[in-house]
Amino acid sequence: MSRMEEESLKNFTNSIIFLVKLFAGLKDKFLAQKLYDKTSGLIAGYIRLFNQAKEEDSMSHNVSFLELKNNLDSLLELLEYLEHYKFVSTTPLLYARRNLLDFKLNLVRLHHQPVQSIPKPREDKPIVSATKNVRPKSLRESSNKERIFSFIKRSPNSRTKEIIGEFSILSERTVKRNLKELIGEGLIRKLAKENGVYYSAT
Repeated sequence: MSRMEEESLKNFTNSIIFLVKLFAGLKDKFLAQKLYDKTSGLIAGYIRLFNQAKEEDSMSHNVSFLELKNNLDSLLELLEYLEHYKFVSTTPLLYARRNLLDFKLNLVRLHHQPVQSIPKPREDKPIVSATKNVRPKSLRESSNKERIFSFIKRSPNSRTKEIIGEFSILSERTVKRNLKELIGEGLIRKLAKENGVYYSAT
């Protein structure tokens, strides 16, 4: 098992632990059932995908990968809903979401990596700047917001759809929320032109 596969398994295991904690603290029966169903679907999809990884049927493996990715997206949307309406304790929810996002990132990398080598993800390149190379205090290393900020610094005047395309593993709503927060913190600026909206680092 490669280091990335070990990391993926660790994120998956941690996610399930925190999802179980969430389920135990959820008093709404309808939402508890939804969380149970989506968590069960995630576990079944994970087992199916990595059983097929041992076989040489790439088409079935791709279908299982897309199903698992859709299960992940659906579960993340439910967690966002639970957080917004404050149905559960925030701490296990945030840990569950963080581990699920890390699991999703590793999953996509494993699915797209060539057999010979593991490519270095584009968003993990260090920020290089002639003026300053200090990460703002409001950004955590390896956070989605930090990755989006790094991409905009490397690619000035990025359009909204380009940023969403670059971070396709995240939902469009998540990307737009991070862009809004970066603007509010004064780290990027938004410029609307006739043919679209552009973002650049300040």
